[in-house]
Amino acid sequence: MKIAIIGFGNIGRYLAEWIDNDPFFDLKYVVARRDIDKDSIGFKNESIEFRKEITPDLINDVDIIIECANKDVVTQLLTFEEIDRIGMKLIVISTGGLYQNKEVIKKLKNCEIVIPVGAIAGLDAIKAVNDEITSINLKTTKHPKSLEGAPFFEHAKIDLSSINTAQTIWEGDVNEAVSQFPKNINVAASIYFASKCEDLTIKIVADPNASSNMHEITCEGGFGKIYTRTENKPSPSNPKTSFLAVKSVVSILRNMNSNIKIN
Repeated sequence: MKIAIIGFGNIGRYLAEWIDNDPFFDLKYVVARRDIDKDSIGFKNESIEFRKEITPDLINDVDIIIECANKDVVTQLLTFEEIDRIGMKLIVISTGGLYQNKEVIKKLKNCEIVIPVGAIAGLDAIKAVNDEITSINLKTTKHPKSLEGAPFFEHAKIDLSSINTAQTIWEGDVNEAVSQFPKNINVAASIYFASKCEDLTIKIVADPNASSNMHEITCEGGFGKIYTRTENKPSPSNPKTSFLAVKSVVSILRNMNSNIKIN
């Protein structure tokens, strides 16, 4: 199966190296805004083509596109009519971009959009009972450094460097979360798509003593109660990214070539 990776940061590079070593897949393209020294990477597949732009011919030439850039790239991908064809799989990490394009997604007829479990556990259970849910909420706890650069802080009177104990810095809904914390709260959008709940509430806690990115989901309904707590070690080179998010994409790819599928 032919693959294009959009984004070549920490996640994109890890996935590219993994795919390059798997005989079932053929990494055809890597799209990155910056210049990449291909020779310094040492890919086994020397025919991998690096580009700076997404184009219709690229989309038509692959079976799988993996987005690991940002929500704006998701919006851009969805503008291409070539994306909506039989056999196309679009794996999206920046699920906030999907949330902001809900109406566009409803119009797609053929493209299969795949959402990795990302940095959380329990999406399968939440999806299974989404017609029975009466309340659902997410509490995300991160080190203040992991939250730096979020648009929320452009206007909020909060000095992250001065926080010396666990502190709730924000609470709201999915729409606000995706807008105010686009690189930190893709999990909220993923929970939305699994639960189908518009009234999902999110709380973000900054904790200077946190050594992991922690996501706690509480979901209740006629089925009973689901509570999950996932503590992710941040990716070594990007504190905003959980390593589990990277591995969840690898799991999707492995699942495609397995006769035992856990969904």
